Amino acid sequence: MIPAATPADEPRIPPIAASRAFPVVSSGRPSLGALATVLRITIARQMRGKRIWLFVLMFAAPVAIALLVRRYDQPYDPEASERALIYGLIPQAIVPLAALLFASSLVQDDVEEQTLTYFLIRPIPRWAIYLVKVLGATLVTSILAAIFTTAVTAAVRVGLPEADPSDLFRQAGVLAGLSALSLLAYIAIFGLLGLFTRRVLVIGVGYILVFEGVVSNIPFLVRYGTILFHVRVLAVRLLGLDGGAWSIDPAEAPAVATSLAVLTGAAALFTALGAWFFSSREFRVKTPEGS
Repeated sequence: MIPAATPADEPRIPPIAASRAFPVVSSGRPSLGALATVLRITIARQMRGKRIWLFVLMFAAPVAIALLVRRYDQPYDPEASERALIYGLIPQAIVPLAALLFASSLVQDDVEEQTLTYFLIRPIPRWAIYLVKVLGATLVTSILAAIFTTAVTAAVRVGLPEADPSDLFRQAGVLAGLSALSLLAYIAIFGLLGLFTRRVLVIGVGYILVFEGVVSNIPFLVRYGTILFHVRVLAVRLLGLDGGAWSIDPAEAPAVATSLAVLTGAAALFTALGAWFFSSREFRVKTPEGS
């Protein structure tokens, strides 16, 4: 006689493993309403907490420096301030650090706050969840970066006799576009890294220092693989800057279309890899019992 099974004999389901615990049957076509919900939650999360204040402090620093230099550095040289702040500090340090700050917790925040399971039981393919989260982080950082970059441009130039409002608007627009492109590429890279390791902040800072801080300034082919080099090429081409300080010769540098293709291609490649890995990986999240 076979004894009746008891609850203890029944197989135990491990703590929620994200890719298997809640299978979603869908046609592969994401629900627009569900995607909008993921985007709204992602943006709301990015806009609160210490992260957003660190972002504001990082971008407010160049504004404050520009105003102080303009007030106390006499005779005032606006070109020097632009080179140091708008074309130096912001694209080389602040933009990649801001992207790292937001991308490092792209998925981990949902694991910690137990909202990942909510996303996974929605009628949305997992790759679409990841794409929307990358989009949300890029939207938040790009809009804020555009505001602060415009503020720095105004702090450096507005009120000077030679300042042409139409030129300032054009410069601000180009800088906002370049910031958005580089933020998208960096978020794609750091978002992918964040799926592999919890030490993404350390690795990301190392990447910024080595590749964007050193390699991008070395006049060899290796710098063609950095984000900052192509951002600088676009700035030289679109704003008529002198690329001598960056060892960029317009006669030999890539064309606008080439640098745009590299930046968008890198963003698409790393985002696609992140979406694929997110779709295939299991994420262990906390249960209400704390397991």
